[in-house]
Amino acid sequence: MNVLLIVIASISAITWLGLGLLFYMTMHNKPIFRGTAFSGKEITYPSLSIVIAACNEEESIEQTVTRLLNQDYPGLELIVVNDRSTDSTGVILAELDIKYSQLKVITITALPPNWLGKNHAVHQGAKHATGAWILLTDADVMFSPDSLKKTISYALEHKLDHLTILPDVVNRGFFFRGFFSLFMFSMTVTFATKRCAGFATFNLLKRSVYEAIGGYEAIAMQVIDDFSLGQLVVKQGYRQNFGYSKGLTSVKFYDSLSATFKGFEKNFFGCTNYSVTGLLLTCCLILFLHVYPFVGLLFGPQLARVLCGVPVITVFIIYHYGNRYIDAPTVNFFIHPISALLYIGVLLNSMIKTLRQGGINWRGTFYSLKELRKYTSF
Repeated sequence: MNVLLIVIASISAITWLGLGLLFYMTMHNKPIFRGTAFSGKEITYPSLSIVIAACNEEESIEQTVTRLLNQDYPGLELIVVNDRSTDSTGVILAELDIKYSQLKVITITALPPNWLGKNHAVHQGAKHATGAWILLTDADVMFSPDSLKKTISYALEHKLDHLTILPDVVNRGFFFRGFFSLFMFSMTVTFATKRCAGFATFNLLKRSVYEAIGGYEAIAMQVIDDFSLGQLVVKQGYRQNFGYSKGLTSVKFYDSLSATFKGFEKNFFGCTNYSVTGLLLTCCLILFLHVYPFVGLLFGPQLARVLCGVPVITVFIIYHYGNRYIDAPTVNFFIHPISALLYIGVLLNSMIKTLRQGGINWRGTFYSLKELRKYTSF
């Protein structure tokens, strides 16, 4: 048994040394976009169309629209698609439409077959875009002043076709914050290992590239639509990069951990292509990487304990260094195993609910598991 524990601890230590190097190599050369005033050289900015798919967003839509249209950016248009909202989103948008000439409101009342609701709404909005660049974002994302100039300038300077940015996550509660720190770190690992990126809160790309890759019509039934779009960009040979927000954009996501479990029901099982085996293996991997080293410090032979110290120290360094890029204060390190268990809980909840229902409910429409599995490509 002692030999087995030493072998397991050795594998854990080697794996985390590799992950630590991966984190550093990925993060250290990625841009950080701050919420400070833009101090770059003024250029001739290309026209920009922002597309938002809004469904029952009465709490945030007015603030989001106002912040975007108050940006000092020439040639800006904002297209908001009211996707079958049943609250006062439509009324708010109608009032804003009168106030802002740059705003276009499109109302959708029905969903055609072979489309996910959000994907169809984005597709309809993008069809009305006239800008040389398109920014796809969500209705609850808050943009800082000058954020458009900063990101467009960066994309032009680095000759990018697609830029995506991980947002600041506004959250409440110690454990809630710890969970989202781990979530953002997992996004970094996903982007690094798959060599492509896409995040729903900020997907900026040339309209010509969007059209060349087939736009949202090419990913009409992809639940992980943002990342799927990024995959298409890279697959077809276009230049892509991702960065981190430190005050540039922020999103609340959910109000509590229970709301997080509910909100991620439709997504997390899809990340394993709706494979039960794949999800269970993912849970085992999370236990091995993120929980075992902390438990291993307390049990087993001395050498195994020492070896478990390697991943624990590496995780601490990742939090300390990573806080430069994402909202992951070092104090969250102390609940890292708990955050990992919560992550497993969200994964299992997504799988169980999807299997029990035989599919997912999203924006008032049910999609069968059989139908979803036909289109997965995460």
